[in-house]
Amino acid sequence: MQAISFSFNYQNIIAGQGFELAFAGMTIVFTALVLVSIFIVLLPKVLVVLNRLIPEVHHHTAAPQQRETSDETAIAAAIGFALHTQQQSR
Repeated sequence: MQAISFSFNYQNIIAGQGFELAFAGMTIVFTALVLVSIFIVLLPKVLVVLNRLIPEVHHHTAAPQQRETSDETAIAAAIGFALHTQQQSR
């Protein structure tokens, strides 16, 4: 098995067009980030226009009915309060 030797030299980068490739990569990433930033800035303005064209639909529902408290509920609450007070005084 033969060992592979790598020689790191700027001449290899220049010969293999490494600088051009790195510059092209940085340009692509920079352009993508600029486009994402522009999209984030323009999104609220676009949504305002879309909201005018397609308004939000509100589904109105009936208000929930109030539960009627019976005497049994009030008696149970009073008994619970009395037991709690008796336990606290001991």
